[in-house]
Order: sequence, then structure tokens, then C-alpha cells
Amino acid sequence: MSITEKTSTRLGPVTGPRILPVAEAIVSANGRLRITALKDPPGLRIVGDLDLCTLPTLVQALAEMAGSASICIDLSGLAFIDVGGLRTLVSARPGEGHMVTLRSVPAQAQRLLELTGWHHHPGLRLQIAAPAPVISPLCRLRLVVTADSPSAA
Repeated sequence: MSITEKTSTRLGPVTGPRILPVAEAIVSANGRLRITALKDPPGLRIVGDLDLCTLPTLVQALAEMAGSASICIDLSGLAFIDVGGLRTLVSARPGEGHMVTLRSVPAQAQRLLELTGWHHHPGLRLQIAAPAPVISPLCRLRLVVTADSPSAA
């Protein structure tokens, strides 16, 4: 698999497209989205904001995966996603009979998937990360009584 990158700055393109090895990442023109190819399982890791401005970067990365087997999209580094980005992820079908797995789906994306009904989309599988345990501030306090303290008497 190869991924095409368009290197650019805020002033415009610096260089043309180039083919990247799997280990390198695609970075959006505004630097707010980074997509790295995964080897095992095959797929993509998305870090940053996925919105109207960064969506073309995702579309290009998904196009490079077209025709492949089932893919896994790791969202553990996703900071923000709008409905357009979520729609693109949900409709990313690598091939007939293959699955798209969304891994480590953030809470706000889970909520959008449920509100839209897209969590039941055929060919889509969600792997929801278990929430971190909530530790009450009271549980963090420890009272240490030593023989020298006044309350030890």
C-alpha cells in the first residue's frame, strides 16, 4: 500500500504529490490532521481534527486503501469530528463483503453515530474503548498517622 501526500504550507503547495512508504504519515495542508497507515490490522490511524478543511486528506487516504480487505480505522487520537467526517468514515467500504472497523471511538463520535443511526450501518463494526475508571477525589486522599503526629496519641 502506498499513500500519496501533498506537502503544503498556509501559502500554498510547496511540492507535488509523492508516494509514501507505509510508515510515514499524511498531514493535512493546515497541519490539523495526521493520518498514518497501519500494518496489522491494515488500516489508518487518525490524529487531530476531522472537519470540512481536513476531509480531503482522509478521502485521499481512504482512496489509497480501495480494493483492500477489511480495514481498521483507529480514532484514539481524534480530537474533533464533524458529521461530514463521520459520514465519510461510515461509508468507507473497502470492498464487497469487507468490514470497516472503527477502533477507540471517542464519546462525541459515538453519540453522533447513535443520533444518526449510523452505528447500525452494514459493513461497519465499532470497537469502543472501555472508559477509564473514575477515581473520586476522596479516594485519592490518604491519612498518614505517624507516632510523632499529635493525633497518634
